[in-house]
Amino acid sequence: MRPNILKRLALAGLAWTALSGAAVAAQPAYDLVILHGRVMDPETKADRIANVGIRAGRIAVITSRPLTGARTIDAKGLVVAPGFIDLHSHAQYAFGYDQQAHDGVTTALELEAGVFPVKPFYAAREGHTRINFGASVGLQMIRTKITTGIEDDSGTAAGMADPKVIARKAEWADAPLSDADRDRERVMFDQEFAAGGLGLGLLSEYLPGAGRDEIYLLFKEAAKLHAPVFVHARAAEHSNPDALMTPIQELVADAAATGAAVHVCHIGSKAQGAAAMVLDLFDGARRHGVDVTTEVYPYDAGSTVIGSALFNEGWRDRLGTSYADIEWPPTGERTTAESFARFRKEQPSAFVILHVIPDATVTLAVAHPGVMIASDAVPYTNGAGHPRGTGTFARVLGVYVREKHVLTLMDALGKMTLLPARRLEAISPAMRRKGRVQVGADADLTLFDPDTVIDKATYRHPTETSAGIPYVLVGGVPVIDHGAIVPAAYPGKGVKSGG
Repeated sequence: MRPNILKRLALAGLAWTALSGAAVAAQPAYDLVILHGRVMDPETKADRIANVGIRAGRIAVITSRPLTGARTIDAKGLVVAPGFIDLHSHAQYAFGYDQQAHDGVTTALELEAGVFPVKPFYAAREGHTRINFGASVGLQMIRTKITTGIEDDSGTAAGMADPKVIARKAEWADAPLSDADRDRERVMFDQEFAAGGLGLGLLSEYLPGAGRDEIYLLFKEAAKLHAPVFVHARAAEHSNPDALMTPIQELVADAAATGAAVHVCHIGSKAQGAAAMVLDLFDGARRHGVDVTTEVYPYDAGSTVIGSALFNEGWRDRLGTSYADIEWPPTGERTTAESFARFRKEQPSAFVILHVIPDATVTLAVAHPGVMIASDAVPYTNGAGHPRGTGTFARVLGVYVREKHVLTLMDALGKMTLLPARRLEAISPAMRRKGRVQVGADADLTLFDPDTVIDKATYRHPTETSAGIPYVLVGGVPVIDHGAIVPAAYPGKGVKSGG
């Protein structure tokens, strides 16, 4: 071959290489870049102004260097935090997910009540859910299946408020099971945990027929599977601090004896005036190797189904309350003996609001180290319901961090992100990539203004969405953009046991 031809080919090759390099350089380095934000990571305690590059749904880089991406968000003045993880949300439907997304939640889990069977729940949400989702195995619906044959195979997670289920409460809630049925109960739990359920959901107060021996055996089964148990503790006499300790001590004793991990739900409403003693009990138990955790929602009122066993005969004495403390959400009226009886008979699956929690108890629990934040969100009916399903996380940031100064911003973020992730990561390895802002972590991120973030939802207007949270990303995909829902964004994935 002639030398001049070789020279021309070499020059052409160099030109092609240069053009190719320029084309590569012109491509955005990242799918999405967040610039100039205050990046806060609860695990490492890192707190700095930095740029975040996201690629393929994960955090690829955190740096002070300039970054380019297909989409850029200017986060100057905003905190870039892990997306909030709610371990306790009954609002497992589209509107509920949207309300929680506005509140900065990127993962909402139904762990207290749980579901049964598990597979339809996950199948109904895969591919068209705004935020991440998941559920434990629900003992209530297992008992319902055993005693009545009714099965919630719709995937709606509505068993706890299903009228046809509540109508047969005497069978599944109030009555004890035979030894054979208890054996069947544990086998059914095993199968559903293997199918992806995130532990055992145990509504003890709503299942008075489940004796201490039945619960103890379930703890043994959970320990064998290394499955956490999420518990709504038994009923107690709220006016008596000594009585309030008893159902909590049952759970700690069962966990200590079996080795099971136990998470006690909404400690504000369960501990009431004994909150200081109960939290001290948990601290001491953990120091001696018992795996016990708890949570609180930042409100002085609870909410539950009016037809449930919580309102069985004697409820006023147990709760230390009266009809006037019960709010009927559709109208905002406080009940009387007559209206309460009528609502309970005519609309037994409706939710009511119970104004029974001391504000001092809420503040103590929110501030206490290790207590997680969880909403206990319940479904809304025609816009009526409890505001905790819409404003829990913004309320902690706006009221308890900024206004009341009862905890630091970093500590609050840890309670909303890292601690919930750690509660589950032993059985769901995917949770090891959540609750952190670190290279390699899932790009589930909440961007909020620490000076303006606040809840807007009230008991009369419970669906008013939170302010000061302009961006929420799930797997690197914006689901809240400039403060608005992104209608076509459904990046939510199922969180299951076993990875």
